[in-house]
Amino acid sequence: MKKLLALALSACLLSAGPVFAENWIPFQGSEGTAIDTDSYVDSGIRSSIAVKAPMDDGSAISTIEFDKDKRSYRIADMKTLDKEGKMVKDFTYSDDPQNWSRLVPHSFGMNLYDHYILNPLPRFSSPVWLVIYKEEGVRFRGSTYDVEKNTITYKDGYATFWVRISYPWKDQDFSRVIYQVKMDMPHKKIQTLSMTSYDYEGKVKVHGAGTRDREDVVAGSPMEKVYEYINKELNAGHIRMMSKL
Repeated sequence: MKKLLALALSACLLSAGPVFAENWIPFQGSEGTAIDTDSYVDSGIRSSIAVKAPMDDGSAISTIEFDKDKRSYRIADMKTLDKEGKMVKDFTYSDDPQNWSRLVPHSFGMNLYDHYILNPLPRFSSPVWLVIYKEEGVRFRGSTYDVEKNTITYKDGYATFWVRISYPWKDQDFSRVIYQVKMDMPHKKIQTLSMTSYDYEGKVKVHGAGTRDREDVVAGSPMEKVYEYINKELNAGHIRMMSKL
């Protein structure tokens, strides 16, 4: 009986077909274009993400693949949809050198590369979030500043790591924000590399690259507590040193 139930369940799963999650958010700098953050794949040298763009008679969804070593990109596949969202055509393109294009400054491809490949969405295999600071103020009471311990790196005076600010009160339209930051330890300065905010269901609301500006770590601020923690871990030899090559 158990074997029959197992076979029946397997048949149901096979016949149901794949179910793909989608989370479309607006793409900055390109009106009407959206990014499916759930489609993001990073396989090392190559990364890909799905992009939806409006057309006169519907829309097109393309998977854009990037080669990080060669700083180039291509359209891996494209689906065209009518105004009701039904598929019209489905194209798959070969991985031929002639289908790849170099990343050109100020182009759509470079903009997408900057925000999602050079500064990718947070992805952690076995995260360990440490609470460094807990807010006691009236408005954000209970919010925490956490550092992901397993992905801290250090090179040439700079520590790179992820900071998560969690908001337990649902009076905000987001539950948490994760920043990737680069901290100049000798000079006590910080640069935001990327920012990702999430709703209360854990879906990405906004993602984008940060700034090249470096700011002082303000005395008495939550980020000074983060600085003190990183500095302590660095002096204790607990942070992974990156090669200078």
